[in-house]
Amino acid sequence: MPAPFDDPPFDPDHAPLSGTEREVVSWLLDYHRQVLLRKLDGITEVQARLTTGASDLTLLGLARHLGAVEQHWFGHVFLGVVGTEEQWHYDDEADPDIDFHPAPGDTLAAALEILHHEIRRGRAVTATNSFDALAVNTRRGQPVNLRWILVHLVEEYARHCGHADLIRQSIDGAVGD
Repeated sequence: MPAPFDDPPFDPDHAPLSGTEREVVSWLLDYHRQVLLRKLDGITEVQARLTTGASDLTLLGLARHLGAVEQHWFGHVFLGVVGTEEQWHYDDEADPDIDFHPAPGDTLAAALEILHHEIRRGRAVTATNSFDALAVNTRRGQPVNLRWILVHLVEEYARHCGHADLIRQSIDGAVGD
């Protein structure tokens, strides 16, 4: 399994608090990506499927979902390649939330491979495009720029990192971030 993240750990005490928009937004997104990946690090396949409370959310489902979110926003909406030149990672007309509902043979290792791939694509898109660059596809019929996509992904990851915190703590008591 690959290392939890391709970069050294992000230290919130060294955030670019007075950086450029690109530095700040990119750092925040990468920070939340890393938090999620750290929550997934060191768990077993059995633990990846455990739930807590009344929710059916699992760490495996969150890993799959965020891989799908990255693929949707960068591969489909921004670049327009997913659904035409490239297949969706998780696609089932009968279950639109299939990313949250892994089959018995689905693994955390496979989900992490997809997530790492999609993070690399997102970073490449971010590094080579203006924040004002418009996506190939629209959101609800309206143009969307890279800035909106990145801010939306910060929100998406932050929300799901909270879910991952609760699930991971219920599994083995691990806390932090």
